[in-house]
Amino acid sequence: MYRSVVITLCVFLLCPFGVIAGERLAVSLQDLSQVELKSAGIEVMQPVTLHVKALGAANEQTRKSEGTRMFAYAWILDADTRQPVWRMDVDNTEATGDDRRFDGSVRLERGNYEIYFAACTFTFNSLFTHVTTNVDHRDTPLFVPGYEESKGFFSFFKEWFSEDIGKAWNKRAAKWGVNIFVDESASYSLRPFTPPKRLPDVLFRATGLGDSAVVRQGFSTLEPLTVRIYALGEGKDEDNLVDYGWIVDTKDRSRVWEMSWRNSMDAGGARKNLEWKADIALKKGDYVLYFITDDSHSMADWNAAPPYDPYNWGVTLQVKGEKEKSLFKLTPYQEYQNVIVSITNLGSSETRTEGFTLTQDARLRILAFGEQEGFSRSMTDYAYIIDGNTRSKVWTMDVDRTYHAGGALKNRYVDEIISLPRGSYLVTYVTDDSHGYDDWNDAPPFDPDHYGVTIMGAGEQFDGSVVKKYVEKHDQNIIAQIVRVGDDVDRQERFRLDKVTRVRIYAIGEGYGREMIDYGWIEDAGTGNIVWEMKYPMTFHAGGARKNRVINTTIMLDKGEYILHYKTDDSHAYGDWNVEPPDDQQYYGITLSRDQGQIIPPALPAPPPVPTSPRTPSEPGVR
Repeated sequence: MYRSVVITLCVFLLCPFGVIAGERLAVSLQDLSQVELKSAGIEVMQPVTLHVKALGAANEQTRKSEGTRMFAYAWILDADTRQPVWRMDVDNTEATGDDRRFDGSVRLERGNYEIYFAACTFTFNSLFTHVTTNVDHRDTPLFVPGYEESKGFFSFFKEWFSEDIGKAWNKRAAKWGVNIFVDESASYSLRPFTPPKRLPDVLFRATGLGDSAVVRQGFSTLEPLTVRIYALGEGKDEDNLVDYGWIVDTKDRSRVWEMSWRNSMDAGGARKNLEWKADIALKKGDYVLYFITDDSHSMADWNAAPPYDPYNWGVTLQVKGEKEKSLFKLTPYQEYQNVIVSITNLGSSETRTEGFTLTQDARLRILAFGEQEGFSRSMTDYAYIIDGNTRSKVWTMDVDRTYHAGGALKNRYVDEIISLPRGSYLVTYVTDDSHGYDDWNDAPPFDPDHYGVTIMGAGEQFDGSVVKKYVEKHDQNIIAQIVRVGDDVDRQERFRLDKVTRVRIYAIGEGYGREMIDYGWIEDAGTGNIVWEMKYPMTFHAGGARKNRVINTTIMLDKGEYILHYKTDDSHAYGDWNVEPPDDQQYYGITLSRDQGQIIPPALPAPPPVPTSPRTPSEPGVR
């Protein structure tokens, strides 16, 4: 991984950073007590041997297999390749009291180099105390809403440990640093510059990012174009990337590139530091680049060893040459436009529904944030859309189509385009009893203010006039209806049919153990016979808790008078759900309507009655 260098260890009787006769000080990065990272740059115009003297520190109790043991150390980065050519480690340093010293020579070829020294964490060991902690120099450290505010490094030690630890930090960190000397005869071959050296042929860069950053940058490719991506982020495993980016084709919201664990490389420093380098071929079109960071470990404050290239934390887009820049154009990007329905800022245990009507077929964009239930394939906070007329579900927030939404692993979001025919629709969002807006029990998603669902017209050319306000109208085909049924209800409604009729039955209730608890039935008013009853085997899952059951079927009823019944027990009904409600809460109960799918011939004989004696449906078993 390192470029070829020559290192010769020397022993000097002088002070650690003393100047040797015939040498000139070229770089000096000293005193890490007030900042966690210092840097300098040098241009080497001809091969040169440098004398490097550095004092840092390591956690001597950490096993080598656990990664870098140095928590205060220096390194040298090739400014053109962005790869390290030398760094302090336990193997090339020797113990000096509680610290470690490097005193040797480093050979550099012609080129540009950046020198860094970092002291982002502190390990204190004594007879009774063993502490490793982040050193946060910010006056007001950032914190996650809903959590106790972080009080900073020095307050932490003062409140929880002896002041000896703070004194040890001040004494030792003030001595840490690196001095680089060059022979006076070769001093003319070095020229200083301020790092980082700018990358060539840059189209766009979002680097040096801090905590909780969200980058959204639109761009267009005027012709097919190969774009080079250089990105630095954070992740612990395949399912746990927290600082990362992706590119979306705005035409269909498909991801054309994304940072993943599998295509990452080690970025140096802490093992969670990851690097991505890729050339991607983009078609002519419009795109948006996203990059997000979580609430820690960034340029604002490294809570572990930083990467070798810390100032480029974030993402940079490049091309191979100046000529190709003319095929790339940055464009303004607005995430939320042509909004039709916005159900956002949802807290715990909330359910909201909004409707809309389309006068023409339309393409819609759905952007929804929610919560996954552990490692299961289900959502606990989610959205769905039903047809306002048929009550059938036309879209749901399926966990298999979601992406990680930043923050906690359970945060998920979906961003996709669907097509809906003209008609009326109802959008519902449901949350469980924890982890909602302003009440997060873990790190929130990258766009917490839009936790919920937003429905938008797809594309800037979307014609908003095709969207009308949803007005719930009484369906003229409804024969009888008992809906929005609460606990301990036993309701009935009488209706008459003037001819043989195909009747559609849409009923939602509660059932488990293969028995129905909340259910409906139809009684012949003249004979008292039960002509239809909602049985568990004929139902399907109605969304939400598994005990929510639904049936949507048709039956033939003869001319005559009937009584529609619906009965509930003492729990889990409309307005008082004890677990997740069904998808179509408003229709909890039973609805009978004339089925328009088939015309019934006038001579069609009436169906034979169900062979049952006059009765009330038997009570189910234990409820």
